[in-house]
Amino acid sequence: MTKLLLLLFVLLNLDAYELSKNYEYENNIIYSDDLFPTIEKKFEILKIPSDQDHYRLDAQVIAKTFELNGISIDSTKTRYVNFTKRSPVDFSPLKQQLASMFTERYPTIRIDDITISSRGYLAALPKNVRGIFDERFYQNGSGTFYYFDEQGIRHYLDYSVRATISVLHSNQKVSRKERLSGFNTLLKPIPFVSFKDIPLTSIPNQPARFRSNVKGGQLLTLRNIETIPLVLKNEKVIVEVQDKGVIVEFGARATQEGALYDIITILKNDGKRAKAKVIGENRVELL
Repeated sequence: MTKLLLLLFVLLNLDAYELSKNYEYENNIIYSDDLFPTIEKKFEILKIPSDQDHYRLDAQVIAKTFELNGISIDSTKTRYVNFTKRSPVDFSPLKQQLASMFTERYPTIRIDDITISSRGYLAALPKNVRGIFDERFYQNGSGTFYYFDEQGIRHYLDYSVRATISVLHSNQKVSRKERLSGFNTLLKPIPFVSFKDIPLTSIPNQPARFRSNVKGGQLLTLRNIETIPLVLKNEKVIVEVQDKGVIVEFGARATQEGALYDIITILKNDGKRAKAKVIGENRVELL
């Protein structure tokens, strides 16, 4: 029992003190509480030369220093630790840009905090600075972007967004091709961490249906839905026939579903099949 309790204590201790890959500092002497603010024992880790704004150290050296002071830390996920002098610049313009971009993408987002840190020391930011993000940045609550300075040099920054987003979830088991509506979905607030695809924060303006079967309580993304075709299988359609500038219309039944300008087969009232082009909602043009 004693050994089991000791093992549990060590595991809990490791979870509490997991070494990160990057740290910012203001003073050149790095102490234990600079890495782990809640640590009870304060001792010196290293002294960074005053003429350097960036310093890299083997993670095992840091782990050994903690071990010599009677504390075990988890360094298994990190090979080297980077220390970067905290830049005196105000990142507010970039934070505002990031907040605007996320709010535009997710109207239901509630941003609590945004942090931005430089991967190198920055003395100042360019006037009217604008960050450049990759096309999928909005799917992650943290990531990397860059900006160009006056000399055209690219500078990389890391960002982290602490926020909550209300996202549509299925409130019951839903079958393929079932129409998406307020009856089979609900908005549920969740922490913004990472999305594999664009989440749905509202029911689309265009009628949509489920692309596949969905279980109850599932988070919904664009991959889960598709626009309902203008013509559905076995539905009645109006068929247009143009003959010497005169348009003649008659009724028929679609044997296939189709989106705008798709070529489908229709079944006429005389039992004959024909090809037609979808030109509108439940409207086709005979070919």
